[in-house]
Amino acid sequence: MVNNNLPFEHYIELNIDYSKVVNSTLDIEKDSILCIQLDNVEKLDNLILEGLNKGTKLVLTSSNSTIENENVYRYKNYEKVFYDILKKICPDYKTKNYFGITGTNGKTTTGYLLKQLIGSTSAFVGTVDEENYFNFTKEEHLTTPKLFNLVKLISNLNSDIDSIILEVSSHAIKQERLKDINFIISGFTNLSQDHLDYHTNMDEYLMTKSELFNKEISNKFLFVDTEYGQQINLRQNYRGISIGNSSSNDIEFLSYQNEIISFKIDGIKIQENLLITGPESVYNFLLAFGLAYYSQLYDFEILKNNIKTLKNPPGRYQVLDTNENSIIVDYSHTPDAIEKVISYTRDLYQNEIIVLFGAGGNRDKSKRSLMGQASQLANKIIITNDNPRSENPMEIAKDILAGIDLQKDAKIILDRRDALEEAISFLNEKTTLLVLGKGHEKNQEIGDRILDFDDVVVIKDILGNK
Repeated sequence: MVNNNLPFEHYIELNIDYSKVVNSTLDIEKDSILCIQLDNVEKLDNLILEGLNKGTKLVLTSSNSTIENENVYRYKNYEKVFYDILKKICPDYKTKNYFGITGTNGKTTTGYLLKQLIGSTSAFVGTVDEENYFNFTKEEHLTTPKLFNLVKLISNLNSDIDSIILEVSSHAIKQERLKDINFIISGFTNLSQDHLDYHTNMDEYLMTKSELFNKEISNKFLFVDTEYGQQINLRQNYRGISIGNSSSNDIEFLSYQNEIISFKIDGIKIQENLLITGPESVYNFLLAFGLAYYSQLYDFEILKNNIKTLKNPPGRYQVLDTNENSIIVDYSHTPDAIEKVISYTRDLYQNEIIVLFGAGGNRDKSKRSLMGQASQLANKIIITNDNPRSENPMEIAKDILAGIDLQKDAKIILDRRDALEEAISFLNEKTTLLVLGKGHEKNQEIGDRILDFDDVVVIKDILGNK
């Protein structure tokens, strides 16, 4: 057989330009070298043939492939080849300080706050890609990148970046996307229904999340002391660091009033100005501070002084003030998050609440009616398009509507701009508008089209035309 079961030594003798190595057929250019492996032989072979048709110079793959071609090298130990490629692309990627954050909600806010706390020698990789870190690939941006893209990203960063903060999704954990990465410390935010199209049930979802905190993956871990947090802690063979409002917690939340937070960490009392807003924002902050503090990498006084400079990430309880009222853009897209953000906003503004939201297509359908049920805390409900993708938008809206009582003031306006215009027309000094689901996103997926759509930009445009 041509070029099959090749030894590692064969690869070592190749004269490879590692700047030309790609891990997706989407990124093939002239003289590209495609390194690729899948357990599914049919898919693997199809991608290799696609790569050859696109003109890739070489393909480095595993003996799983059945493609016989003089430009396809199939290695007996592909994994050893792959990890050597990563080291050649970025020799020091394994020596970075990795921080992992998982949970259903709050990952982005926690990671964004942590980056601000520990400073400019860190990079935050997650849902919000403000720095356009992934401009080197045409692959879809994922909450947690695959290892090749993460290493490529790190190789493109300034050499003084020594800490990498990662949002770690349950999909990434289950698919072992970050195999070979050891986290100096990791944190758990919370758990509520989401992704049950991927996970069998909530127990399996929780079990997957808990794998991040195995001792061989994370040296230490923090958890918010809730029922699910306690279950995460009990599943490990070592004790986690707890965050709660009890004196028995390692980080004890005392109070948050008039933009001043008071808490204890290892018995040390801290009282500082904190200007962030949003439901669970206090616990997201405490988790971020705890990750920085217990990593033992940063000066305690500097961490304390940085508290007063913290701000929310874009699209996370982002307040757009108008003359008479407020419009809040937020990423809440689970039943639990929707319920909490409405309750929080009503308490904060003491106003009637208008909520506008939809649900993503080709995603967990079982949560849609629960999202509708949660939205009933608002006074007026407008159901609109989120990212319907290949699903029928009206069917998605009807799934949400099924969870809403008939007597509630609810309506469907599928066009998101039209829905925003109507919602804004209802605003007065006694109302506050919550625009949920898309947050920081800059586009909208409808059918096979990807349209420019940024809630904040569209809202400002509507307000400017009033």
